[in-house]
Parts: sequence; structure tokens; C-alpha cells
Amino acid sequence: MRRVAWIAAIGVALTPAVALAAEESTTFFGIPRPLWLTLNLVVFLVLLARYVGRPITRFLEERRAGIQQELEAARKKLAEAESLRQQVVERLEAVEREVQEMREQAEVAGRKEAERIRALAEEEAARFVEKVASEIGRRQAEVRQQLVADTATLAAELAKELLERETTDEDRKRILERSLAALASSGEGGS
Repeated sequence: MRRVAWIAAIGVALTPAVALAAEESTTFFGIPRPLWLTLNLVVFLVLLARYVGRPITRFLEERRAGIQQELEAARKKLAEAESLRQQVVERLEAVEREVQEMREQAEVAGRKEAERIRALAEEEAARFVEKVASEIGRRQAEVRQQLVADTATLAAELAKELLERETTDEDRKRILERSLAALASSGEGGS
């Protein structure tokens, strides 16, 4: 393909030389001018192709290969980046699911804990009410006993006062005799 291009370029370059040869017919170093121009052009093109064309071609081919490698590397990096992006998206979704599950578990645990605390509070309140009722009952019993004791003491004192005021010496004698008789009879029954 390149050789065909070079041959076409040489042919295009030689066309003006042939046209000049028809106009003038002078010679350089014994070579007719059209042939000299043609040889000069061919040598110039060969030197140009050899010393300029090959390095330019080589540079362009290397540059094309470099660009192709860079494109391939960019495609690989793009694929890696897309893979990483997908992994990040999946991880974020997993984290969001975990957070939602944790939130739901915390709500359930919170409700259970609130129920447990409420039940404990109700039990504690019931125990407290029972303890208060028991204490009230105990204190009422103590107060009743105290009232009974106070009433008995007061009644005894009132009876004593009443007996002291109302009892005569004869009444006292009679009570003493009865008491002695009761003691004597109880002593006889016990023997």
C-alpha cells in the first residue's frame, strides 16, 4: 500500500518535469535537463522518504500504538472504576439494609424493654400497696390493742375510784371473806 502511494507521488512529481523537458532542451553535466530534473527529484524524494519519511512513519506508528495502549489502559481503568462503583453501591445498599434492620430491632427491643419496665413497675406498685395495707393492718391492730389496754386501765382506774367512793367497810369485809372462802375451796379441791 505504501509503495503504491510512493509510486503515485513520484508520478505526480514527474509530470511537471516532463512538461519542462518539452519546453527546453539544455543539459547539465551532459545529462539532458528533463532527465536531470527527474533524477534530481527522484533522489530528493528517496532521501526524503528514507531520512524523513521513515522516522515520521515510525513516530506516527509508535504514537498510534501508544495511543492505542493508552486507550486500552483507559478502558481497563474505566471497567475497574465501574466495578468499584458497583461494589460501593452494593456495599451502601447492604449498609442501608443493616441500618434499617438495626433500627427495627432497636424499636422491637425498646418496646419489649418498655413492657418489661411497665410490668416491673406494676408488680412493684402492687407489692408496695400490699406492704402499705399490711402496715396499716398491723398499726390498726397495735392501735386497737393499745386502745383496749388504755380502756382497760381507764376502766380499772374508774372502777377503783368508784369502789373507793362507794364501798363501805362492811362491803370490804364481805369481799374479803368471800375471797378467803374461794381460796380455801380452791385449796381443798386441788389437794
